[in-house]
Amino acid sequence: MFLQNKIITIGKVSIKKCCLLSTQAIPITTTQKNGDINLRFEKGLPIVTVPLPSRKELCQFILRPVSDNVGTLCNSLSLEDKGIDFVAAYSIDGTRIANSTSIEHLLLFEKFNLRINDFVYTVVIPNNKNDYSLKTNEKAKTLDDLKLLIASLHASLNLEDFKISREKQLLKQLEKVTIELKPLEIIKNHIERECDKRSERVLWSFFMFLGLETGIFARLTWWEYSWDIMEPITYFATHSTVIGTFAYYLITRQPFEYSTLHGRTFSKKFHKLAKKYNFDYKKYNALKEHEKKINYDLERLRDPLNQQLPFQCLNTDDNILDKFKK
Repeated sequence: MFLQNKIITIGKVSIKKCCLLSTQAIPITTTQKNGDINLRFEKGLPIVTVPLPSRKELCQFILRPVSDNVGTLCNSLSLEDKGIDFVAAYSIDGTRIANSTSIEHLLLFEKFNLRINDFVYTVVIPNNKNDYSLKTNEKAKTLDDLKLLIASLHASLNLEDFKISREKQLLKQLEKVTIELKPLEIIKNHIERECDKRSERVLWSFFMFLGLETGIFARLTWWEYSWDIMEPITYFATHSTVIGTFAYYLITRQPFEYSTLHGRTFSKKFHKLAKKYNFDYKKYNALKEHEKKINYDLERLRDPLNQQLPFQCLNTDDNILDKFKK
């Protein structure tokens, strides 16, 4: 803190004599001939011209309003002139301005005091036509606030109208795909019913064969012959079954299980009936994939969390699949 005792005005700059609030008053001498501090704006950047006390010459400093602060200016002055022992900025009422204060906020003052050693200069801030470009919003300095700012910008650019038009476009595509799938679904369901019956008949036939084999072995063991005669026969029958299952694996590359047997029988019969009924299963699979993709896009479009939009209730009539199912 310092107290103002005398003000000397030279040109645009007022030079003040002051004494510090300390036990011993430090005398402040008058300024040199080239003692003016000039602050001007060029291309939106503030440029300050400061007289250096050691070399008795003017030095120009270009400041960046956002990234630089008062401490940066003070350090630049100290590095430029080693004869500067003390440099600080003060408000007009004598309150010291913190070094962490940005140049952007410092330029909001009409004028401020700059002390270099024993000299105190009053720096007048001139009017800048582009001062709005120097002001930044502190709320936009974080990434989250920047995201919210971009989201609000999208909302102001009729994003809701684009979402509605995109939704209508997807619904039209879904309707077209559903119309193409409807006759294929009828043929597919008919083929699946026949294939399922075929697979069930194969499994029941295999079950009946196993039951018949068990009955024959039981008849021969307890009625026709004895166990001593039938034991090697049953052993070779079991061993033949193992060989048959291994041969099934070598041919199909699938384990011999009842579920895989049912699926293989179903698949073979399905391809035969597809040729018979001229069912294009490749086209059907492509349409189903396209339908799945459209439904996924609709789900993403209608999700308010993905688009950061307010929730919008959709009509039940928009579900094209429910229409055709009825």
